[in-house]
Amino acid sequence: MKKYLSFILALVLLAAITASCTQEAGTSETNQPVASNEPVVQTTEVSGRIIETVSGDYTIIRNEEDTSVYYEIDISGGVTSVNGVEINLDPNNVISADVVIVDDEAFPIKTTLVEITANTSPSYSVINAEEAKAKIDAGNVIILDVRTREEYEAGYIPNSFNLPLGTIAQGIGNITTDKSATLLVYCRSGNRSKVAARELTELGYENVYDFGGIVNWPYDIVEP
Repeated sequence: MKKYLSFILALVLLAAITASCTQEAGTSETNQPVASNEPVVQTTEVSGRIIETVSGDYTIIRNEEDTSVYYEIDISGGVTSVNGVEINLDPNNVISADVVIVDDEAFPIKTTLVEITANTSPSYSVINAEEAKAKIDAGNVIILDVRTREEYEAGYIPNSFNLPLGTIAQGIGNITTDKSATLLVYCRSGNRSKVAARELTELGYENVYDFGGIVNWPYDIVEP
C-alpha cells in the first residue's frame, strides 16, 4: 500500500513539474518581441538653393557652401513642412529639408522628400546678361567679378572689380561702403556669383544683382 501511495505521489509531482515548465516556456515565448518586416527609414537633412522645380515631380537644389553638390528631391508623394514653414519651391529659394537618400552615387544625388524644415526667399535679384548690360549702360553701378585673380586677368567685363569669393567680407568695404549701391555680381559659370550675392545681402547691401557667368556674356570683354 505504501509503495502504491509513493507511486501516486511521484506521478502527481511529475505532473506538477511538467505543468510548471510548460507555463514558463509559454510565458517566455509570449514575451518575445514580434519581428517586423518593415525597413527602418533613415532621414538626412540637406540644404541648398533651388535651381529648378518640376511641378509635382521633383526639385533640384545646389548646396550653398559646396556648389559641386546637387540634390534631386522627389516630391511626387506631396510637399509637407514643419509648422510655419512655407511649402513653395520657387527657384532661388534657399531650403532645408529632411529627405531619404535613394541613390548617393547619382548626380544629382537622388532623394525623396520627408518634409521641408526651412524655406527662405532670395534677398537678391537674379537677372540675365541683357538686363545686366542695360543697367551698366544706364550707369551708377558697381560690377563685381568674384573669380580668382588668375581668372580675372585672363579676361574680364570692362570696369569690373575683382573680389574673389572668400574675400567678400574683408574686401567689399574697399570698393564701397554704401549699402544702397547697385552691385552687379558675376563669376565664370554662375555658381560662385550666387554664393557671393547671398553673402553681400547678409552684409547689409540692399541692391544686389546676380547675372551669372562670363561664359554667357555676349558683350565686350577686356582681354590681355
